[in-house]
Amino acid sequence: MTIQKETHKDMLGEQNIADLLLTWYDKTKRDLPWRKAKDPYAIWVSEVMLQQTQVKTVIPYYERFLQRFPGVRELGEASLDDVLTVWQGLGYYSRARRMWEGAHYILAQLTGKMPNSFDELLKVPGIGKYTAGAVASIAYGQKVSAIDGNVLRVISRLLAWTEPVESINSYRHFDQHIAAWQPSLRPGDFNQGLMELGATVCTPTKPNCEGCPLVQICLGYKQGGDLRDYPVKKIKVQRQEVTRLTFVLRRGDKVYLQKRPSDGLLADLWEFPGVEFLQGIQLCEPLSMFTYLEWFQLFQDAVSDRSFDRNVQDLIAQGFELQGPLWYNFSHRRWKIIWITFDLSEAYVDHGKLRLAQTLNPRSEGELFKEGKETYLELKEHLPNQSRCWISLNDLGEIPLPIAFRGILDKLYNTKIP
Repeated sequence: MTIQKETHKDMLGEQNIADLLLTWYDKTKRDLPWRKAKDPYAIWVSEVMLQQTQVKTVIPYYERFLQRFPGVRELGEASLDDVLTVWQGLGYYSRARRMWEGAHYILAQLTGKMPNSFDELLKVPGIGKYTAGAVASIAYGQKVSAIDGNVLRVISRLLAWTEPVESINSYRHFDQHIAAWQPSLRPGDFNQGLMELGATVCTPTKPNCEGCPLVQICLGYKQGGDLRDYPVKKIKVQRQEVTRLTFVLRRGDKVYLQKRPSDGLLADLWEFPGVEFLQGIQLCEPLSMFTYLEWFQLFQDAVSDRSFDRNVQDLIAQGFELQGPLWYNFSHRRWKIIWITFDLSEAYVDHGKLRLAQTLNPRSEGELFKEGKETYLELKEHLPNQSRCWISLNDLGEIPLPIAFRGILDKLYNTKIP
C-alpha cells in the first residue's frame, strides 16, 4: 500500500492533479440543470436521483420533481404517496422515501433550513457520506470528498488499486488521496470533475485513455494492463429468482390495488396483490398442481379484503387462465411474474362495494347511495393514507405503482373490458 502511494507521488512530480482535472472539466463539462445553481436542496435532489440512474433518465424527473416540490418545506409537507407518484418510473423508490423523511427532519429540527456543513448534513436521515460530501462541497465550498461509483473507478485506476473497492480500507485510502489532491478554492468542481471523468471518459467497459487529462499519471494505464480489471470488486451474490403469483381483480374499468408494507422491497407503493414462491415451484405447470382449496388459499394470502371471497370462489371453480410470465430485475431479486385476472360480477355487488364503516374513507365526497339498509360509497378517488383501493385504469398515473407491473397494465389496456 505504501509503495503504491509513493510510486504515484513520484510519477506526479511537479504536476498538479487539480489543475489538470479542472482545466479539462471547464472545457468539456456537460450542461446539466443541477449545475446551474448552488441551491443545496436542488443539489441534494439531483444527487439522490443520480444514484444508480443515468443522467439522461434523471433530467426530466429532476425538473418535474423540483416543479412539484421546489423546496424542503414543500417536500416535507407533501404526503408520501404524492412524492412516490412524482418519482414513479425512476426506480429504487426507497431513495424518495428517505429524502421525504429527511425533509421532515429538517422541518422539525432545523426550521426548514438545509444544514450548511458536512457533519450537520450527515445528521439528516437518509443522507450518507457521499450525498453529504456532494452537497457540502458543491453548495458550500467545503473541502470534503464525494465518492460515488464513478469516482471509485477513476481513483482505483489512477492508483492501480488491487483491493475490493467496497472495503473500509479502500474507502479510507481513496478519501486520503482526494483530500491531498482537492483544492481549497474549487472543491465542489473538483468532485464533479472526478464524477464527470468517470461518466464520460473513464467508463466501465470502454475507457478513452487518449482523451483523459490524467492519463500520464495513471498507474493503471502505465502498467499496461486491462483497465477494465479496475475497480476490483467482491464477487456478486447471484440474484434470487422468485415466482410472483399476482391477482388482478377488475370490476368494469376499475382495478383493485393494495399498499405494500412500509419496509422492505417497494415499501409504501401500491401493487396488484400477490404471493411469492422461491425458484423451483413452477406455477405454469398444469393446474392440477394445486387443488381448488389451495388456489383459494393463495388468493386469501395475497388479498387482504375479504369482500370478494364468494365471487372468487365461484370463478376458481369455473376455471381460469394463468397469464405471463413477465420478468423484472431488482438488485438482488428477479421476479418471474404470472397473474390471474378475475372479473368480478355485479351479481356480487353486496360483497364488492366497500362499506364506509369497515374500510376506506375517501378524501373526496364521492357518491353515496343506499341498498337495503346498508349505505355504500362509489369510490371516485383512492385514499393514499389507507391500505387498499379501487381505481380506474385511466387514473393509475396518479398513484405510485411499481414499474414491475407495467407489463400487466399493458395487457389490461389492450383487453376489452366486460
